[in-house]
Amino acid sequence: MRKELAEALEATGFYYAQYHQNDPLGAAVAREVISTTREESWIENGREKGAYFLAGLKQLEQERKLVKEARGRGLLLALELWPDERRNVQNIYRKLLDLGYLVGYYSAGNVLRFDPALTIDREDITRRLEVLTEILKRPFTALFYSE
Repeated sequence: MRKELAEALEATGFYYAQYHQNDPLGAAVAREVISTTREESWIENGREKGAYFLAGLKQLEQERKLVKEARGRGLLLALELWPDERRNVQNIYRKLLDLGYLVGYYSAGNVLRFDPALTIDREDITRRLEVLTEILKRPFTALFYSE
């Protein structure tokens, strides 16, 4: 950009901070990510794995009275719980975290959020569902005083 034009823009308060936007290296990296995503069918696999995960969460919805609703799309999933002072999402979140499972939660909505990587395999999903099922079966005190 010519100095005069840059100074005129700067005088108006306009600042442009993305100077690497048209960087050939960044473009090559983005192109490779898109190519790999397509070649390895990550989107389709994510859709399939998400359907499998959601089916497991829906099963919990049917089996556990504490679960209000299981919902999601792809690998962005949520499990909403009925209000319960002692078995709330923060407590369940902490127990999952203690066991090595990282999930999100929204306490105001009493929702656990699952958004695993597209590369997660079915066995990991199955294990997460088993652990979550076990946690939801336990009385509150067992969440913190067992194992």
